[in-house]
Amino acid sequence: MNSSHEKSANHGWQATPSAESMATLADAIARLNADGDYVARVLTGALVAQRPVDDKEDLTQQEAEYLVGSGAFTPEKFRDTSIRVARGSLPAGAATALLTSLHQSMSAESAALFLHIDEAALNQAVEDGELYAVDVSGHRRFPSWQFSLSSPGKLLPHLAEIIALLRDKNWISVSGLMATPQAAMVAEGRQTPVEWFRNGGGIEALERIVEGQKWR
Repeated sequence: MNSSHEKSANHGWQATPSAESMATLADAIARLNADGDYVARVLTGALVAQRPVDDKEDLTQQEAEYLVGSGAFTPEKFRDTSIRVARGSLPAGAATALLTSLHQSMSAESAALFLHIDEAALNQAVEDGELYAVDVSGHRRFPSWQFSLSSPGKLLPHLAEIIALLRDKNWISVSGLMATPQAAMVAEGRQTPVEWFRNGGGIEALERIVEGQKWR
């Protein structure tokens, strides 16, 4: 028996998913009514990219006692969090975030149809910094936040400036930012960057947000 199986057995579970779990996963992917092989490759790639859960505890007993004693965790919450991490909640969460972001994006074909242009013009717009595209498992995807039916050209205002500001950032983090209400973007309540730009807001507010945040 290899170490990953031994380690998992110590916790009461096995590293290799059961045939029943794999069949349930296949059914869930099929229910998306999308390209099932592509979704499976994306999910597999996201999990392969994660660091394996270490067999060794990251915290010493003294460190664990300090966290509990400081009030940051109750003993029960610390134990439950440790179990979730050991079972793989962090890589599972990363894969879930990727699939969520993938769902909120368009294929190159769909983006071209939406903008009424051919794929050659679409690719040129990406090269010119006028459209935001990312590569996911060998396929070019276009995050949906950049599109706006109510705006000229069906594109979010200031898009080229937004792309220049965010092009070197993690695209999943960018998608999260664009969908999250920001304290620096207030007009009758906090607005997301998408709402802010659709309502005529300027790029300076996003520049201040990016300067004040740590990005991966």
